[in-house]
Amino acid sequence: MTDTAFLSVSVGVNWTYIKVKYFSHRCTFFTTFFTTNWTDFSMAEGTTNRNEVKIPKILDILDKDVFKGEIIDPAIARQTEVNFYRGAPPLWLNFYLAEQNTDEGRFIKRDGYQKLHRQIMERKPVVCLKHKPGSGGTTLAMQLLWDLRTLFRCAVLVDPTLESSLIASAVFNLYTAGESHNHRTVLLLVQGGNVNTLQKSFVAELSERKIDSVKPVVVILNCVRIAHINAGHSAGVKLSDTLTDKERKKFDDKKEWLNRQYTEENGIIPTEFHGFNIMQSNFSKDYIKQACDVFNPTDCRPSVPNRGVEFAACLCLLNSYVPGSVMLESHCEKFLGTFQETMIPFRHLMVSFNPNGSGGQPVLRMAHPMIAEQGTQSLHDAGWERSKIAIILLKKLCTEEHTLFLSKFMKALLIHRQKNKKFSRLILDIKNGKAETGKQSCLSVLNEAVEKCPQIGSYPQTLSRFYYRETEDFFNARESAVKAKQIAPDNSFFADTLGQVYKHFLFRKVSVLESNPNTLTEVLDLAKKAFKAFEDGEILAGKEQENRDGLSQQSKIFNHRPKIAYLQVANKLFEYKGVIESAAKRTNQYPKYENLKSPLSNQIQERARFINMLLSYSQESFEEEDPDYVLKDARTCYEDYTGYALTEGLGEGPTEEQLRFLHENWQNDTQEPRLKLKNKVEVLKSSFHETHEKYFRSRYLLPLLYLETSDGTKVRVGGVVRCYKVYTTVGDEEIELDVDPAQQLALWRSGTVTFELGFTIRGPTAYNIQFPD
Repeated sequence: MTDTAFLSVSVGVNWTYIKVKYFSHRCTFFTTFFTTNWTDFSMAEGTTNRNEVKIPKILDILDKDVFKGEIIDPAIARQTEVNFYRGAPPLWLNFYLAEQNTDEGRFIKRDGYQKLHRQIMERKPVVCLKHKPGSGGTTLAMQLLWDLRTLFRCAVLVDPTLESSLIASAVFNLYTAGESHNHRTVLLLVQGGNVNTLQKSFVAELSERKIDSVKPVVVILNCVRIAHINAGHSAGVKLSDTLTDKERKKFDDKKEWLNRQYTEENGIIPTEFHGFNIMQSNFSKDYIKQACDVFNPTDCRPSVPNRGVEFAACLCLLNSYVPGSVMLESHCEKFLGTFQETMIPFRHLMVSFNPNGSGGQPVLRMAHPMIAEQGTQSLHDAGWERSKIAIILLKKLCTEEHTLFLSKFMKALLIHRQKNKKFSRLILDIKNGKAETGKQSCLSVLNEAVEKCPQIGSYPQTLSRFYYRETEDFFNARESAVKAKQIAPDNSFFADTLGQVYKHFLFRKVSVLESNPNTLTEVLDLAKKAFKAFEDGEILAGKEQENRDGLSQQSKIFNHRPKIAYLQVANKLFEYKGVIESAAKRTNQYPKYENLKSPLSNQIQERARFINMLLSYSQESFEEEDPDYVLKDARTCYEDYTGYALTEGLGEGPTEEQLRFLHENWQNDTQEPRLKLKNKVEVLKSSFHETHEKYFRSRYLLPLLYLETSDGTKVRVGGVVRCYKVYTTVGDEEIELDVDPAQQLALWRSGTVTFELGFTIRGPTAYNIQFPD
C-alpha cells in the first residue's frame, strides 16, 4: 500500500502532529507513544479518513544520528547558543553545536559527570542526580544522554505526571523497535516523577511482554530539583550552587572564549549572559544584586501604574517559587500590549525560548532562579508585597485562555506543600512576612484563587485548611470545605477536610468546657458531625479503590486519613471524659452524651486495628516512614476504650495464619518430610489480593519475618533469576518469589543468585539478592 493516513492531533505543549504510513490492515502503529492498530481509530485499509485523536507526547527521543548531514542555518545556530548562555534551557542543538567547537568552546561538565557516567555504564537501575535549581543539573543530565546516545537509546520523559503504564509502554516500544540484535538499553531522563511507581510499571510491562534480555531494558537517570543540598554520603550525585576550584578554572577559561566570540559590535552583549555569568561568578550574590538593580524603589513604585513592572514582578514570583515554570509569550504580549517596548528595562533579565526546539509556542522565564528570587525580594523592599503580586498574577495574567496553561504552575505556587509543612512555600512566606497582616493577606490570595478557578476543589480545600488552622474561623472554614465537596463530591480527601473543620472546632470548644459547661451542646454536636464527616470520607475512600465504569482508574493511594481522624476525635472525648460527664450532669444532657459515647467502643476497634495493621505491615514508601503519632493515636485509642493493648507486629487473621505456616514450614535441603508449599504461597497471594491489596497499593511492604537460624542469623537461600523474576526450589517445587522493589530492575540478567528470604503480608520475598560474581 502506498496510501498515507493522517491523524490530526490538537496542538499544545505536550501534543504533537503524527503522519504515519501503513502497509496492511493490521499494521502495527509504532510511535514514541504506544502501539495499537488502525482499527482503534476506525480506519480501514485503503482509506485516508481524518480522525481527531489526542495522543500525548510521552518521550522526547534523542536519535543517535541527530543533525547528521543537516545544514544548520548559522543565524539559528547563533541564536540557540546565545539563548542558552543568557539562561534558556539547553536544546539538543546546543550539544551538537558545542561538539563542533574547540575544547574551550564545549560544554563544561561539572564534577559529578564522571560518577554518573560510571553508574550508568554499570547499568544501575536508577541513577540519581539531586541539584539545586540553576546549578546546571538539567544540562549535566542532558549532556550524559548526548554523550551516550550511540550506546543507549536515549529519551527524556516529557510529562512525569502521565499514567505510568503509558510511560512504560512507550519505553518498551523504544527498546524493542528495530531488529532484535540492535536492541539497546533505554537511558531515560526523568525530572520530578515518581520513580518507584515507574519501576513497578516497568516490571509489569516486562512480565506482560515476557522480555528476557541479556542486558537491562532501562536505566533511569532521576534528575531531582531540591531547594537545599545537604552534605553527606549519597549513592548518586548532589550538585550544589558552589563551584570547586577545578570547575571555576573551567568557567573562567570559557568566559574568555565567550568574550572573544561575542562582542557588542555584533549586537550581542556577553555581560547579559546571566545564565552563564552567575555560574562563572560562583553564584555571586553581588552579581545578582547588580544585575537586578533595575528593580529599585525609585523606578518600581507600586503607586505608579506600570504594566512592565507588574509583569516582571509576576514572572519573578512564579519562577522563584516554582522551578521550571514559564509563561506563554503570546499571552504576555496581550497583557502588555507592546512587549518589546514595555519590557526594555527588564528584558535582559528574561529569556524567551521554545521548549520543544522549534514549531511550538515561545515561552518566557527569568534568566536564572537566583535572579527571580532577588527580583522578588527587591520588589518586596520597594513595596510590592508577595501577596499583591500573587493577586495581580491571578487577576490579570490567569486569563481565560492562559489559565489552562498556567494551572499546574499555580497549583504548585499556592497549594503544593513540602513534606511536613502545612502550606505552600509562598503562603508560608506571606503569612510570616508581617505579623499583623500576613494571615489576612494569605486569605486574600487564596480567596482570589477560589474565585478565579471555581472548578478546582483544591483551592477551597486549602482555603478551608488555612481558616481552621491559622485563624480559627470555623464558619468560613466550613463554607470553603463544603464548596470543595460540591466541586468533587466523590473525593475522600475533601470529605476529610470537612471533618477536620469539625474536629479542630471541637478541640477548641472542649478545652474550655470546664469553665463554660453551657457549651456542651456544641461539643456534642461537633463530635457527632465530625464522626459523620469522617465516616463519609471512609466510604468514599473505599469507592476510590473500585473501577466502577471500566474507564476511570482506581486511585493509587488508599486514603486512611478519615480513619485516623475518627480515632483522634474519640481520643479527645476520652481525654475530657470527666469534664464532659460533669457538664452533662449539670446541664441535664447525660442521655445525649451516652447516645454518643455508647457505640464508640465498637466503632473505634475496627479502625484502630486497621491502622495498627496498615502501619505494622507497611510504610509510606521505601524511603519514607509514616508519622509516629498515627500509630500512637490508634493504639492509645484502642487501649482506652477496650482496656487491652493492640498486638504489635504480625496480627491475627486468615492471611496472617497462612504466613506463619509458610514461615514455620519453609523447607531447606536438609529437612524431611518435604511439604508442598507452592500451593500455600498461591493461596496466600490470593488471600492478600482479596483482603489487603487495595489498602497497600501505593505503600512499601515491610518484611515481618525472616528465614533465620536459632540465633537470629538470616539464612541465605539459593535461587535463579529469569525475566526479572526470582524463583527458588523447595523440595521438588519451583516457587516464584516477590522481590524487594529496590532491587527489581537490577535483575536484568538471568542466572543463579542467593538472597535473604523475608515474608511480607503478601508472601515470601527475596532481599539482598546477589549474583555469584
